[in-house]
Amino acid sequence: MTQPMIWIVGAGCGIGLGIAKSFGQRGYRPMLITREAQTLSQMQDILHDMNIEAAGAVAHTGDEQALRDTLAHLDTEWGTPDVLVYNASAHTPGLPSEVVPGQVTEDFKVNVIGALTAAQCVLPGMRARGTGSLLLTGGGQAMHPTAALASLGIGKSALRSLALSLHEEFKGYGLYAGTLTVCGFVQHNTPFDPQTIGDAFYQMHKKKVEAEVVLKP
Repeated sequence: MTQPMIWIVGAGCGIGLGIAKSFGQRGYRPMLITREAQTLSQMQDILHDMNIEAAGAVAHTGDEQALRDTLAHLDTEWGTPDVLVYNASAHTPGLPSEVVPGQVTEDFKVNVIGALTAAQCVLPGMRARGTGSLLLTGGGQAMHPTAALASLGIGKSALRSLALSLHEEFKGYGLYAGTLTVCGFVQHNTPFDPQTIGDAFYQMHKKKVEAEVVLKP
């Protein structure tokens, strides 16, 4: 039996590592797409110590073509994943009256366009196989925006809208898409512990029901 595979786009040593641990402990092979090679190596070492063997690649999620090329290469080499989690996030602090529009645009490329690109990359393979889950890491700023985090609120709100649209489209193909809206600061030994978040993603993938799951304290 082929080992199931999860791609984590925008993987880091917080939520991304929690997702990799949760799925890896259940027999999935994590494919880590990170922005920095050092982060990829560090995560692989941590997972290796847990007997979880992860592969990966380096790509900037805000660069649409680079991300598309990277995911196409991974698909050719490894095949279409059973699960893709889009976890990348970027934000420039600032009030709406202060933040530079050009920087909001750059953040938006990471927060939303990267997610859209990832979805478009894996959908053909998932449709051909007839199975697959696409999961997005949402945030409480989508529901209760903070003025000083205007760019993040814009990004998470748009990501939530994209997730709901993807849920509707994927459902028509017999596939699943959804978002986990994390309403709090990610911190170990709290309701927002990275592995708790990873476990919530795993449950979403297994149940394949809700367009949105809201994680609260």
